Amino acid sequence: MHTERPGFVMPLVLLLSIVIALGLALAVERNSAKARNVSRQVLAYREHHAAKGIQEAISAWLGQQNARTIRDALGEGGHALDLELPDGTMLMVFMEDGQGTILDPTAAGPNAYNDAFAISERLKLLCKEERVPFKDLQRPLGPYEISVNAAEPIVLQAVAEHMLGLDEGAEFVNKLLDAKAEKGELERADILSLASELGLNNQLRNAVASTLTATPEIWFVTVELYGNRSISNKPLARYGGLVPLHLGNNRATGAWEQPGVFLTWEDLGVEYRPDGGSNP
Repeated sequence: MHTERPGFVMPLVLLLSIVIALGLALAVERNSAKARNVSRQVLAYREHHAAKGIQEAISAWLGQQNARTIRDALGEGGHALDLELPDGTMLMVFMEDGQGTILDPTAAGPNAYNDAFAISERLKLLCKEERVPFKDLQRPLGPYEISVNAAEPIVLQAVAEHMLGLDEGAEFVNKLLDAKAEKGELERADILSLASELGLNNQLRNAVASTLTATPEIWFVTVELYGNRSISNKPLARYGGLVPLHLGNNRATGAWEQPGVFLTWEDLGVEYRPDGGSNP
């Protein structure tokens, strides 16, 4: 009578066990991947509608404003409005100029790409020299123009040095910073006037005025969530994103344009604090 040797059977049993284990692992992983995908879809759905709701709330708030500029309509720290949700959750909405950073060159149009790339490279070099995080000074979307009132000095320096050279660039930035310290907020006429004082020709003056703007078209909105119908405790969550927002063409009538959809929307974390210019 022929009998199977134990040494021959055991490898088959081990191999079968491994195959079964791998099959179970793949099945579990497949189910986990499906669950994660569903979770991401639900989260994206909730965040989309949350951003949409905030957008509509800002629209309603704008309809009640008679201020000449958005900055004039904001309260201390850029506070815009408070909302109470049906479940008692309280929302505090803050807004700040969202154009104080440079635009990622890959998002710039063909006419602005070369300048956007050159400014980006110059800013990277300055950030390396000053040991400043470059990522905090660049935004992924929005207009190419940079807000002169919200930009950090190092951003203004990168712009001016690219357009005017090291010496004239440094002098122009000093004039801008002095004027900002004196007036608090610059207008387009101030940019042109300072460029004229520096002796720039018409082409350079117009180029500077088309790169630095005093009328930002996008704003960074921060939303803080509080519980128990109270805003006296620490926020439970904090979200934010860039949204197109500006006055209509007829400023004399105070007609406000409705905000566009959020260009970005992200969880900022409860430790985030708006810093008056740089976006997370």
